[in-house]
Amino acid sequence: MERMSSAAADRLTRRGRGRRSWIAWLIAAVLLVIIAVAAWVGVRGMLAANELRQALPVASRVQSSVMSGDTTGAASAITQLRSHADKAHSLTSDPVWNLVAHVPGIGPNLTALGGVSASAASITDHGLSSIAGLAGKLSADTFKVKGGAIDVAPLASAAPALAKADAAMQSGERLSRGVSTAGVIGPLASAVNDYKSKITEISTFTDAASRAATLLPGMLGDSGPRTYLVLVLNNAELRSSGGIPGSVVHVTADHGKITFDDQYSGSSFGPYNAPVTKLADPTNQLFGEITGEYMQDVTLTPRFDQSAQLAAAMWKQRFGQSVSGVISLDPVALKYILAATGPVTVGAGTPEQTELSSNNVVKALLSDVYARFSAPAQQDAFFDAASATIFTKLARGDFSPSAMLSAFARIGDERRLNVWSADAKERAELADTTLSGGPAKSAPGEQRFGVYLADGTGSKMDYYLHTKVELGQPVCSKVGPLYVVQVTLTNGITAAQAAKLPAYVSGGGEFGVAVGTIRTQVTAYGTPDTEFGSALDSDGSAEPVKFVKDGDRSAAQYVVDLKPGQSSTVRLVYNPKKGKSGRIAADVTPQVNRVSISKGTFTCGQVLK
Repeated sequence: MERMSSAAADRLTRRGRGRRSWIAWLIAAVLLVIIAVAAWVGVRGMLAANELRQALPVASRVQSSVMSGDTTGAASAITQLRSHADKAHSLTSDPVWNLVAHVPGIGPNLTALGGVSASAASITDHGLSSIAGLAGKLSADTFKVKGGAIDVAPLASAAPALAKADAAMQSGERLSRGVSTAGVIGPLASAVNDYKSKITEISTFTDAASRAATLLPGMLGDSGPRTYLVLVLNNAELRSSGGIPGSVVHVTADHGKITFDDQYSGSSFGPYNAPVTKLADPTNQLFGEITGEYMQDVTLTPRFDQSAQLAAAMWKQRFGQSVSGVISLDPVALKYILAATGPVTVGAGTPEQTELSSNNVVKALLSDVYARFSAPAQQDAFFDAASATIFTKLARGDFSPSAMLSAFARIGDERRLNVWSADAKERAELADTTLSGGPAKSAPGEQRFGVYLADGTGSKMDYYLHTKVELGQPVCSKVGPLYVVQVTLTNGITAAQAAKLPAYVSGGGEFGVAVGTIRTQVTAYGTPDTEFGSALDSDGSAEPVKFVKDGDRSAAQYVVDLKPGQSSTVRLVYNPKKGKSGRIAADVTPQVNRVSISKGTFTCGQVLK
């Protein structure tokens, strides 16, 4: 082969060097672009995250300023919040940001930050003007009793603005709920979750405020007198909604003024020869006809709408009076109310005179009263007198409005307050709130189960009952994802302590239950998106589970007897319907002792035995 001339070789060498130089410059240019883009996105991301971090405390300040009537503070906080939100959204929505958001590894971080920024901007752009209009017009003092009545006019006038603000808040909350932290770096994931938590908290507040503005004027008699039954529940003898109705109070609300009319012991209603209204078949199967034959048993079912209608029917049968609604609350709720009103004196000037405060009211009503008075009639009379004294002070308005709003917020959070209205529109407004009672209602993206307890001892032993519920979501290869609700009950009294209890508290051995033993009926409701699978009794302490279909829910029920100091654990397993999922949560019957609800870890071997 003929050798290449030296000139041709030189040309090829120069050409190769030129090509390599061009490639090197191209690589360098691409690297520079990548570095520039990374710097652009990184800096803007840090700036946006900083804006959101600064926005969270400002959001809380908006809420507190409006409720305190601080118009200047509210206006200033709203301006700052809008500025932070708009800047964060602007920093995370330009074309470069949107392009890099599709890059694996980096993308999830940008998508999450952009998502919460869009949520914040949506809220501030559409809801803040409505909130701003409320400052100075609606505050905690709106609920102050003046001249014996609450002026409901400001609340009614605020309803449209609150509805608009809440709509924006709920829209922003939905946007934030859709933001995933999967694949997001730890610090950013934590910041995103903090934002989501705060927005959920505020959206809950605006939802409650909007509903209150819609409902309260009418329910407080703005258009004419309303009458209500208030059931004061006794948690020492549990029922699904919290306890037996120990006291039944009749009140009237007329143009914001609440008057105390009559009061009777719950035990004075019934027994009736048959349920006062026809019971739904599942209610009858789960809780029996006694649900409609004794006032003290109407709360056996967690469906408070049924409980309320039974109580209203019993009242009408006895007195010939229809009522506008039924409300229930318990002594722990009275404790929170007394924290706002201060102490009250029961039986002033009599040998039974007692001062009740937030420190002693639960023990006084659910424990001490049984040692102090031997006759059930005396115990009922003290319970009634205590309830009447507290409600009278509440109706007079002897309290700080802001402290009372905080008390009722806590009562609602702990599900110690249930409300039913005879008005269909008001019932619809209450239907998806915690105030309407059980069964548990799932929020979007959630599967919320219900665990409801009822005393079977026929006594007041639930003062000593302790409840722990653990929740889990194992995924098992053979069956797929599962939901686990594990219920542990503990009898917290010793045998020596039980032997000293009055028979009225211990049960005295009646109903086949030994002194000191706590018999509890547990009814667990699944969600509409799940089916009951199995029950695993770890120690053999529970009776076999009974299964009943209640509407669109699976209800599993069993009974457990606990001797002093004994515990029982039952693991309930539910199967999700195809395509249905969500984080697991639970409502549990409110009790004297704090209920522990926590996340548990369950293996497939534990739940598939």
